[in-house]
Amino acid sequence: MARTLHGRLLLVLAGLLVPMGVLFVAITLASARGYYQEITQEQNAGLAASLVEQSDIMLGSTVDQEKLKSLTEMLAMTNPNVEIYVLDEDGAILGSGTTDTRLLADTVALGAIETFLAGGSFPLRGTDPRRRQRTIFSAARLAGGLGYLYVVLTNEVQTSFIRNVQTSTVLRLSLWGSGVLLTILLLGGSLGFALLTRRLRRLRAAMTAFERSDLETVEMPLAPVRCSSDELDEVQNIFLRMVDRIRRQVGALRWADDQRRELVTNISHDLRTPLAALQGYLETLQIKHDSLTTAEQANYLSAARQHGERLDRLIAQLFELSRLDAEALPQIESFPLQELAHDVIQKFRIPAEVKGVALEVFGPTDLPFVIGDLGLIERALTNLIDNAIRHTPAGGTVTLRLEPTGERTIRVMVADTGEGIRSDALPRIFERFYQVPSAERPRGGSGLGLAIVKRIIELHGSSIEVESRPDKGARFWFELAPSA
Repeated sequence: MARTLHGRLLLVLAGLLVPMGVLFVAITLASARGYYQEITQEQNAGLAASLVEQSDIMLGSTVDQEKLKSLTEMLAMTNPNVEIYVLDEDGAILGSGTTDTRLLADTVALGAIETFLAGGSFPLRGTDPRRRQRTIFSAARLAGGLGYLYVVLTNEVQTSFIRNVQTSTVLRLSLWGSGVLLTILLLGGSLGFALLTRRLRRLRAAMTAFERSDLETVEMPLAPVRCSSDELDEVQNIFLRMVDRIRRQVGALRWADDQRRELVTNISHDLRTPLAALQGYLETLQIKHDSLTTAEQANYLSAARQHGERLDRLIAQLFELSRLDAEALPQIESFPLQELAHDVIQKFRIPAEVKGVALEVFGPTDLPFVIGDLGLIERALTNLIDNAIRHTPAGGTVTLRLEPTGERTIRVMVADTGEGIRSDALPRIFERFYQVPSAERPRGGSGLGLAIVKRIIELHGSSIEVESRPDKGARFWFELAPSA
């Protein structure tokens, strides 16, 4: 139990209440004893003076032992615990009314007596000649100023009081009441702590269940607290946010692992195909070198070179995509987008003319500069236009259009008049290594070009959109922010 928060709180409560209860009883006893002594001394304050007035116990400078003994016996009938002493001017004991001659002190300190005679506040405690303690008393000057009559009021009285208190019904009831009150406080504290820690136990159970689960499918028995009233509600909300974040991160890690596996599979396949073809042509040249004509050798070398170039292009794209994935922010600068668009189109003029595809650029001449990474935007436009030319048949047109939008952005659109993209393939065209079925896909693609474009645009805080209609071509567009 001491290992639980509830048990520790209960132990702390008990550790506070029990000493406080003992201290309370001790203070009560001490207060009662002090009050008893104060009342007793106040009631008997004039006892010594009355005795001096009623009986002359001095014979000159000596004590009349007979009178002192007679006075003590008479006083003992009403109060057997009172002791009478005759003191000289220095506090030395001249005579005693007690039959016990074994006194532990032969003098009495006069300080308390002088304070008593001066009217000091009660209780006042003076020397007890028979015991090593201080006790309440009554005192008066003897006739003629020969000394003091010193009456001890509590000697056996104090012991009797303690004994009576210990057997007192009132005290027993008080002690029982204190014990019951202490027990009620402990039980109430235990119940209160149990209620306070109930939410903590539920939170612990939920955390344990989440820890032992697969982190994604376990049902959370807790709900977010909208109006948190204390720290436990805040901890619960923080835990639920952590659960949601961990689940998203685990899902992202699993998705990334699936992507990695798929990437390895696709890389293995796409690298193996041109590599196997390259190796086949080279082995054929090596084995049949003497039997092949010059034209056949040239054809084999040309095919091997093409597969080598394809392999080199695929590896370069893989490295480029890996670099983009690791790059947190592009190199931002301000540059003229219209000038960049014309440069990219000019780069594809000859390949487009060879295929019979027309290239066009549209956009206002006063287009503002945009901010972004010039090299990455050029790479994105290059991939989009190359992809559009490859999917556009002879006689078609590829258009690069630049236009400002009403949201203070510049829209960049690449459109073609090719066969378009199948509706079932459209959602996946930006996935790495994804390609449409081979019967509809032009040769030379790697499935990484559009994935690179998507990553470049994401690094610029934007997104790329696509729209396609069968036999009417496809349109890709994204937006860039103009420079201030």
